[in-house]
Amino acid sequence: MQQPTIPINEEKRIAELDSYKIIGELESEDYDFLTQMAAQICETKIALISLITNDKQWFLSHHGIKERETPKELAFCAHAINQPENVFIVEDARKDKRFQDNPLVTGYPTVIFYAGMPLVTENGFPLGTICVIDDNPKKLSEKQINSLKLLAKQAIKLLELRKKTSLLEEQNNTLKKTNLLFNESQRINKIGAWELDIKTGSVFWTDEVYQIHEVANDLIFDKTKGIEFYHPDDRHIIINALENTINTGEPFDVQCRFITAKNNFKWVRSSGKVLEENGKRTKLFGTFQDITEIKERQEKLRVSEETFRANFEQAAIGMALLNEKGQWLKVNKRLCKILGYTKDELLKLTFQDITFPNDLETDLILLEELIGGKRDGYTMEKRYFHKNGEIVYVILGVSMVKDENGKILYFISQIVDITTQKTFEIQLANIIAYNQALLDASTQVAIIGTDTKGIITTFNEGAEQLLGYDAEELINKQTPELIHIQEEVEAVAQNLLEETGEKTDGFDVFVHNAKKGKAETKEWTYKRKDGSTFPVLLSVTAIKQKKNISGFLGIATDITQMKQVEREILSLLEIAESQNERLKNFAYIVSHNLRSHSGGISSLMELIESEFPDFSQTDYFDYLKKSSINLSETIKHLTEVVQINLSAKEKLESVFLKPFIDKNTSSLMSVAKKQNIRIINEVKKETTIKVIPAYLDSIIMNFMTNAIKYSSKERESFVKIQTEETPKHVILKFIDNGLGIDLNKHGHKLFGMYKTFHQHEDSRGIGLFITKNQIESMNGKIEVESEVNIGTTFKIYFEHEKIDSQLFC
Repeated sequence: MQQPTIPINEEKRIAELDSYKIIGELESEDYDFLTQMAAQICETKIALISLITNDKQWFLSHHGIKERETPKELAFCAHAINQPENVFIVEDARKDKRFQDNPLVTGYPTVIFYAGMPLVTENGFPLGTICVIDDNPKKLSEKQINSLKLLAKQAIKLLELRKKTSLLEEQNNTLKKTNLLFNESQRINKIGAWELDIKTGSVFWTDEVYQIHEVANDLIFDKTKGIEFYHPDDRHIIINALENTINTGEPFDVQCRFITAKNNFKWVRSSGKVLEENGKRTKLFGTFQDITEIKERQEKLRVSEETFRANFEQAAIGMALLNEKGQWLKVNKRLCKILGYTKDELLKLTFQDITFPNDLETDLILLEELIGGKRDGYTMEKRYFHKNGEIVYVILGVSMVKDENGKILYFISQIVDITTQKTFEIQLANIIAYNQALLDASTQVAIIGTDTKGIITTFNEGAEQLLGYDAEELINKQTPELIHIQEEVEAVAQNLLEETGEKTDGFDVFVHNAKKGKAETKEWTYKRKDGSTFPVLLSVTAIKQKKNISGFLGIATDITQMKQVEREILSLLEIAESQNERLKNFAYIVSHNLRSHSGGISSLMELIESEFPDFSQTDYFDYLKKSSINLSETIKHLTEVVQINLSAKEKLESVFLKPFIDKNTSSLMSVAKKQNIRIINEVKKETTIKVIPAYLDSIIMNFMTNAIKYSSKERESFVKIQTEETPKHVILKFIDNGLGIDLNKHGHKLFGMYKTFHQHEDSRGIGLFITKNQIESMNGKIEVESEVNIGTTFKIYFEHEKIDSQLFC
């Protein structure tokens, strides 16, 4: 029997379940109706609403069995909640390896068929399932499956409703207690009556008046003795009131402090009017009320109102009073700031005016239920329009205040701005969706995430395609060791031990450097599900939350083709080296044999010239001699070209440039003076380049002799030698003001073999060809700028090489 997989978010899921406070509750007809419907629709003997706790599955409703719980490890529903979006169906448990030996299958109640739809909360947590069970194999139709899904939604709505109702009941109970205290503080005390004979001063009190004075009912009082109970500082109030009423007939109603016979302090309210008999004022009568509690309540109410007023104005949340039509009666500063309106602007609006249309209907329905007495208050998440048109997300709490006759006075709204939180949630959802899209799109790259212990938590589609595993086979079950060759892992562990002295094994071999904050990209061999292997380039990085490692991420690329190309390149290099060696040998043979024949021809020409002087004076002999000389030069040039192209780049040396120029300048100085040409060397003595020294000598000599050879006779000529440095190159420039070259006409063949552009007796058309080959053999290049009869600039790019400038000191 296979144990159910524990969901990744199990702790949060259990906390969510606990928040419903439903486990252990009595059965409800609402839930029983759903299970009865499920059994009827799916034509099964058993239907359950099952909630999965830490250690058991508990049945909120159980149709067809008496039991109310089973162990969690036996529960089919514990498997079903791992697929919260789909109906979990086992058509015949006897044929399913996960359940075939499950006691619930082999024994009572003989679970052969099972179908369960997870009950997923608004927060995305599966609490359990609504499931149907039978002791015979079955298949559900699409209609039955859809009906089961609808029943699951109805079940979760009932649970959500119960949760919200429970929360509202708690809030309502608190409000009722507050109302009870308020009503008690407003309770009216008993009122006594009195009568005063104006002529005799005698008085009459009812029993309530005696009780307020805290004296026996049989004591006899007159006007004077009655006034003595009033507080000394307030006696003048009652005396003036009595005298004024007697003299003018105007009634009075005063409140005074009062000291009882038992020396207790009270507040009393005394009111009276004149009784006229036969046109004369003979008596006064009125009421006498102990208003001590009222005064105390008024004082408390005053303090409470001042406190409420201060809290209302200075509250950290938005607060408002509204009438039944939704008009704002009073708003605090915070609400104005949340919505962007001034108080005066807001008081001219209703809450309907600024509510987001999609939220208005829900708000109005809840308000009607509140007015109708179906609820004591409500809380909802809604959206308002800010004055600038932006949407403001809020949590709205609404309660209602009525007078003693049940008439609505106003509604109190408490508004918490959650725009920042909501924006963050939206951004987070977008980021999650974007990251998931990246994972899904990376079909040629294996992306595998793990927790700190190495258990795989992420396995993208690319990993599935490259390795042959389904993500469900590995996530929360395996480590990356499964896809590695053990011998290779042990070899790397041994290398780490030798390099660092630290012993590692298993998963730690892959993340050894990542744990230390070092990025690592290394070649590994992956092993597919079918056992075949392939090379990958794997990069491993640590995933951190608040600087603490929470997991690792490995990104691997299949480099099979790259390895194949690498092998092909190595093979081609071997072939090229072999061919170069043969070409080199061929060059030596050709050079040697042609030189031998050329030398033989030259010797023969000298012999003919000596033995047959008459023939040597003929044009034919002269042509033959010139041809022999040209043949010798051609063989020499070809040999030089071959030797240049076969020179190895590793022969490059770092040299100072200026001494080479100085040496060639000295060699050519007499020729330059004869041609009246100035040689200007502006190269700094610390400038260094990487070259083959012999080639550098040849290049400098060639460009300097060309500048002298093709100088202009019409002006004072010069050849200027400069350098320019870039991060990668030293650019050697030969600048002259000689004859120049027509680049439009000759540019395409400038560096061709035996190409000449001026009528000069020494022109052979080989110098620039050889020079270009020498420069390119040293990783350089050559550029030219020229204008006829203005001059020419050759730019030679050499590799840059830094040498300690102290060598020049």
